[in-house]
Amino acid sequence: MAKDLLFEIGTEELPARFIDPALEALKRLAAEEFKDLGLTYEGLKTLGTPRRLTLYVAGLAEKQPDRTEELLGPPASAAFDEEGNPTKAALGFAKKHGVSVEDLEVKETPKGKYIFLEKTVPGKETFELLPGILTRLITSLPFPKSMRWGSYKIRFARPIRWLLALYGKRVVPLEIAGLKAQALTYGHRFMAPEAIEIEDFIGYVRRLREAFVIVEPEERLARTKDEITDAALEVRGEVLEDPELLHENANLVEFPYATLGKFDEKFLALPRPVLITAMREHQRYFAVVNKEGELLPYFVAVNNTRPPDPSVLRAGHERVLRARLEDASFYFERDKKIPLAERVKELASVVYHAKLGTLYDKTKRLEALSTWLAKKLAPEKLDLAQRAAHLAKADLVTELVQEFPSLQGLMGREYARLFGEPEEVAEAIYEHYLPLTAGGELPRTTVGALVALADKMDTLCAFFGIGERPTGTADPFGLRRAAYGIIEIILARGYSLSLTEFISEALKLLAEYLEEEPQVVLVEVKKFIGRRLEGALANRGFEDDFIRAVMAVGFDDLVDVLKRLEALKKIKESPDFPALAVGFKRVMNMVKKLDQELPFDEKLLVEEAERELYETYRRVREEVLPYLEASQYEKALQEMLALKGPIDRFFDEVFVMVEDEALRQNRLALLQRIARLFLSVADLSFLREEPL
Repeated sequence: MAKDLLFEIGTEELPARFIDPALEALKRLAAEEFKDLGLTYEGLKTLGTPRRLTLYVAGLAEKQPDRTEELLGPPASAAFDEEGNPTKAALGFAKKHGVSVEDLEVKETPKGKYIFLEKTVPGKETFELLPGILTRLITSLPFPKSMRWGSYKIRFARPIRWLLALYGKRVVPLEIAGLKAQALTYGHRFMAPEAIEIEDFIGYVRRLREAFVIVEPEERLARTKDEITDAALEVRGEVLEDPELLHENANLVEFPYATLGKFDEKFLALPRPVLITAMREHQRYFAVVNKEGELLPYFVAVNNTRPPDPSVLRAGHERVLRARLEDASFYFERDKKIPLAERVKELASVVYHAKLGTLYDKTKRLEALSTWLAKKLAPEKLDLAQRAAHLAKADLVTELVQEFPSLQGLMGREYARLFGEPEEVAEAIYEHYLPLTAGGELPRTTVGALVALADKMDTLCAFFGIGERPTGTADPFGLRRAAYGIIEIILARGYSLSLTEFISEALKLLAEYLEEEPQVVLVEVKKFIGRRLEGALANRGFEDDFIRAVMAVGFDDLVDVLKRLEALKKIKESPDFPALAVGFKRVMNMVKKLDQELPFDEKLLVEEAERELYETYRRVREEVLPYLEASQYEKALQEMLALKGPIDRFFDEVFVMVEDEALRQNRLALLQRIARLFLSVADLSFLREEPL
């Protein structure tokens, strides 16, 4: 009979950012363990707070199923003599596995006849397996950082303080780090620290809730949201929406209690991003706004306890925030005394990277690359792009940004406006960092897009040029994000731009820093962007084989890739397309190994089918070339459908690899030309075959 498993790892407070990944890993690892051991279950979920990671498995089977093992023995020729009597080899194999020779059978294998034995292995009891399973789960959980404590060799994110492990009503005999599993858990550290006896999962959730611990993450998130919403309503305000901050606060507490605080109205004179960041960055406070979205002189803090006197708690939060806002106000007033343009020279004293010079060096490259882009893509914005690139990094040396690094770009925009820079320049200083995340906001202005592209390409080429490439999940310089940003900006704005030229220009500006040959770096950077492009196109709903088919013939122009892909997707619906794709594959199979273009002579066409194919090809090519030049790929592919019938007839009636070398070469030359026409759009041989 199946029973429920409840397993809780009680710890010192875990960092909020560790909790969700740990619960996801716990769920995944547990599912893998049960699958590997053949243990079935009805449901599996994880729960957690800063002090506990919990696994609940409903209806976990009581034992493994019996299984049949097929044991291969020695070759039959060595197991039996010429009269069919068992040899020492057969007798030894039977004795080893506790059976008689009569139980052995002979089986034909790729290596010949061998003796084998089918043996039933009884499944083990789940209760017997659980100590090993749970130990492996604890020791396998990945964390960004882990630690050891006491004299124990085990590593975990924080010291483990208790273990709860119940299978049905029985305590699992698990011991690790000097702790034995019990049927006990513990409530809120301050409001209900006593041990709580647990009998089952429903009682576990209920009794913890009574002990001021909301162990269900979704319930705790909802309660946190309700708490901050109610707190803001005290002044008829609303909490400024911030899902990330809400999630973080919910993972910082076991029992959320929100407090409304107030700050001096004089601080409303600070730029909006400064106020919000001062509240959010270090204190994790929520800003409060009115119905028009304007900031009010209030904030909401989330606490892990419900104090006897809320006013004392409120006063503490207000005192801490007042100090942060006083600092921000002080730095802001000092920053306003120095025009942003005068700060650019200060960048020469800030190292960008030990092998890549200073931020001033990067700024000069950014100016040059932005100018190059503007000349190609938006000449009318040339002066603005140069100015924006010149000022793009200047706010990094302001006191306010040094205090609150997340304000980079935001304060650059504020200071640029303050000192009378054109609005497009000010906006571009902020936008050149976009997108901040995959799927995030893209630059809205042309100048912002140009400087963003230049900045990201310089970063990519610079770090690839000194051998700093992302490995596995490690990407300390954000190179994947930079490549993604380049792709999304180019596609969103429809810029027709050669990747090869763009990368080459960036590498020219980096010449003195490169530790590898520019051509090698160019190839690596382009491949890297290509891999990110595959992902970006898949996210747009394109099938993998279509993406490969289009990119196989080139992805130097990203917008052109998207156009060809969209055309291929539309033409796929044509009833003639599957057969045409099959025909093209036959063409490619004949010519893909040719290492040079063969000469073609119309006079050597002797078969009717090959003459028909050539005439159709010539007519289609004349129709298609104007469409290709205009990037009207759907119309081009529509015309190419006319080749379906002639290609089929050609392969049915014409033998390509004839002994006559001139005829053979001429037929291959014709197929080469047909292949080249298709390869202007895509390599259809990458497409999966579908039933005709």
